[in-house]
Amino acid sequence: MLGTRVSSFSENLGEPEQDANSALTELDKGLRSGKVGEQCEAIVRFPKLFEKYPFPILINASLLKLADVFRMGSNFLRLCILRVCQQSEKHLDKISNVDEFVRRIYSVIHSNDPIARSVTLRTFGAVASIIPERQQIHHSIRRSLDSHDNVEVEAAIYAAIQFAAQSKTFAVSMCNKVSHMIQGQATTANMKLKLIPILQYMHHDTTTAAMVRTLCLNLLPSYPARDFVLVILNTLTKLAATTLVDIPNQVLLLLKYLKDDPRWDVKFKALQHLYELAKPGAHIWPPGAVDDLIDYVLNSNKNKILMPGLCVVQVLVESPKICYQHRTANTKLRELCDQHSYSPYPAIAAQAIQILTEILCCCFELNIQPEGTEDVTTALQTLILLLTFNEQKQPKHLKTALKCAVRLCEAKPDYSDTFVDLLGSRLDNVDGDYTIVICEALGAIGSLKPDTLLPQLPKILELLKSISTIENPTNIQTSTKKMLCTLIFQLLSGYKWNDETRNAIFATVDNSTNLWSNYCIGRAAVRYGHHEIGAYILRQLTEQVSSEHFHFWLACLREMSEAEALLSDEDSSTLVSRLDKAVIHYNKAIAALKAASTPSHNLSFQAEYMRIRAEFLQCLAQLIYTCNILCVVPPPAIGTTIVQNTRDEHQKHGYITNQMRKCVKEFKNCGDLHWKLYQTAFDADPVTLEIMQILQQMCVLTEQCVETVCTNVSRIREGPMEFGGKNVKLESRELVKGCENALRAAQNLLQENEQEGIASVLQDTTTSIITHRRVEIMKKIVEILARANLPVPRFFFQILQSTSVKLAISPQPRVMGEFISVQAGSQLAVKVEGVIQHGMKSGLFRKIEQMVISVTSQLQSGAKNKEFDSKISEQISVLTQTVTPHKDFFSAQFLLAFPRGGQYLIVVEASVIDEKNNTWKTGPKSSLTVKVPEEQKLLPISIPGISTNGNVILMPEDSLFVKPHQKKTL
Repeated sequence: MLGTRVSSFSENLGEPEQDANSALTELDKGLRSGKVGEQCEAIVRFPKLFEKYPFPILINASLLKLADVFRMGSNFLRLCILRVCQQSEKHLDKISNVDEFVRRIYSVIHSNDPIARSVTLRTFGAVASIIPERQQIHHSIRRSLDSHDNVEVEAAIYAAIQFAAQSKTFAVSMCNKVSHMIQGQATTANMKLKLIPILQYMHHDTTTAAMVRTLCLNLLPSYPARDFVLVILNTLTKLAATTLVDIPNQVLLLLKYLKDDPRWDVKFKALQHLYELAKPGAHIWPPGAVDDLIDYVLNSNKNKILMPGLCVVQVLVESPKICYQHRTANTKLRELCDQHSYSPYPAIAAQAIQILTEILCCCFELNIQPEGTEDVTTALQTLILLLTFNEQKQPKHLKTALKCAVRLCEAKPDYSDTFVDLLGSRLDNVDGDYTIVICEALGAIGSLKPDTLLPQLPKILELLKSISTIENPTNIQTSTKKMLCTLIFQLLSGYKWNDETRNAIFATVDNSTNLWSNYCIGRAAVRYGHHEIGAYILRQLTEQVSSEHFHFWLACLREMSEAEALLSDEDSSTLVSRLDKAVIHYNKAIAALKAASTPSHNLSFQAEYMRIRAEFLQCLAQLIYTCNILCVVPPPAIGTTIVQNTRDEHQKHGYITNQMRKCVKEFKNCGDLHWKLYQTAFDADPVTLEIMQILQQMCVLTEQCVETVCTNVSRIREGPMEFGGKNVKLESRELVKGCENALRAAQNLLQENEQEGIASVLQDTTTSIITHRRVEIMKKIVEILARANLPVPRFFFQILQSTSVKLAISPQPRVMGEFISVQAGSQLAVKVEGVIQHGMKSGLFRKIEQMVISVTSQLQSGAKNKEFDSKISEQISVLTQTVTPHKDFFSAQFLLAFPRGGQYLIVVEASVIDEKNNTWKTGPKSSLTVKVPEEQKLLPISIPGISTNGNVILMPEDSLFVKPHQKKTL
């Protein structure tokens, strides 16, 4: 119920390191065992150890141990180590002792056993990324290519492919060798097929690439066999896709084989390679190549050609140039798609309609009116009807067709009514997976234009009631029930609930025995701002869970829903009492959330989100109390004197002015809290971030309104405030409406200022600045903002993208909790290493481009100094370094200076910079304590002696200096 959430960042770095050392020690015992089984078991556990503790020290030590076993062990153990190297490719560059690692493995290359040499070559190929320019290994690969053992030759070919991809020197030096072997008569045909793929990596300079292309083109007529043609065409395509300059020639070559070669395998592979070359862009293709491809596909009636051919065309139409050229209905591309849009094969028809949809949408986005739009929409509707009426269910093609419908509605909202009516007519005539797919399409269209779903409400309610009466529903029926309830929440967003719809939802929940389904329905209700429904559902679930943490989690959601339901209920009580009761409910929710937190689910975002919401409601209530002061506390009698002394016209109102200015500070603080929380939500979905932006703008708007009343500053925006951008999502649409209504009400404050300013100039008098009229406007703004439906963001419940950062700091104290001793006058070198860990869907919304590591040093207390100066403790030293992660690993080094003795607190914090150069305060944060002893001052003393010229003569046996605490009586 808590959703998939990343574990909390480890603040105690000594404990994970201890666990890593223990695990490495245990695996080392297994490696030293005399039993082969235990050795193998220890070897295969190393990749998991690297994933769990991916730090250079551990990886370097582990791979050196494995290299020792590789040198002394059997071929079977070497094969296991080879698999470890292949599975740990992204950790190989963390090896610091590369020379020693290579030396231990390279010793096996001189073995008399060809199997041992083969495994060694493959191991070098697996680690080629860290040793690309090792000449001795290059020489060993070239020598093994001439071996008489086929296993060794195949291993050398594998290593040659890996090194050619990494090393320009090796690729250039091996070009002639490989070409001679391919052209040589002594090389078998099977071996030539394995050697040719090496040539695809000869792209490091134009001369070598041209020579390799010429060689492959000469091989095509010499070796016309199917296997050779397929391998050579694949090699040429990979080479052209890398160099880009050979794409036009390669496209023409592939079109030639597509037309002239009678073998279906060759035709199919040619189309696949054209698909690969279409991805860089249609602008690279030679003139006429696109038309030639379309002509060939148009004249072919074979499905083996139509499907891959249409796939190539679909990639090509992603280019605006192609869409513009085929915007008219009389082009060959439109003819091809029109001809097959009514194909009896749904896959072909869906592909053709998808191409036409892309052309139309591209033209709509460019504000160009394409031809034949009605024909495309008619074909799409026909395909949807055909698939829904067909007894043989094909949900894959139906999803494709519905995606085209949603795409068209997104590009041109006028089509929304048409497709909603079509899908609504089929909603109660299909079952199973089709119902869920159609509901998803309706929800996608409804999120673009919610009003289009209102006519379908009776049909959705009827279908929901029929499913709710089933005693033992299947999983598909349960999912359908959740989708139907979500549709109702979408279409009723911004509308009042009638009794029939409310009772239908309540009956669905009451008749269901699937508690998880009820929770999902309640979660959807609060996500779309229907808190009364959500509170009813969550109230029933609170006592029906098996875990104490789940109980408090549901109690938290229930209290939050009840608080928001109170705010939107106009008939319950006055605004002040509703705000006070809502704050009480939120405080209960925060307390329940603390009880629901666990070490693996810290729920920090949820707690902070609700705390800021409670703070905002408290500020609104305080603003109402402040506005009422005008009627309760009259202006002071000495108001004129105060104005003369302070030169502040607003001070003549006395107490209310100061209280309103306090409200301004509170709203500003609340907006800053929203911004700080926004910066920590790196993994949040776009809708969540949009909601948080709108909430921050609400605080800013209220702050500006109050500031306009109680100060001489008027910062309310004249034009419409953009809340969340142009395309506001459905979840936050009602929140935006409330903000816009509040903004329109706030414009009256500016009008009041202008009118009173004109009146004061004409009458040459001072006007009352804080008036009852302005106070009433402020109360109206508070009422509007309090009643605005608050959607609970998705990130509150689920994380679709999970990213965490783990830091390792050196040096570390020998015992956790103690301090690190640094000699006075010296500096401390701090090394920060970090690993970025991802969940199942990494980079779904945003990716990490850079890491910002900041080290803060602050003096906490002076050593042996009772009168510690507090100003010294305020002096903070901050060092910052920006690093770019490499394969999710980064490191930074700092040199810290300590100007005086005492105890220092060192805080290391990490921040994230995404691909759009936005900074996110994700953490983690770790701290160290450093103790620096104060320098011991030495006092000079004089020893009595004989002086002939007034100078003191020092006796050689006495000390010249003594320590301050060793006073001597002279």
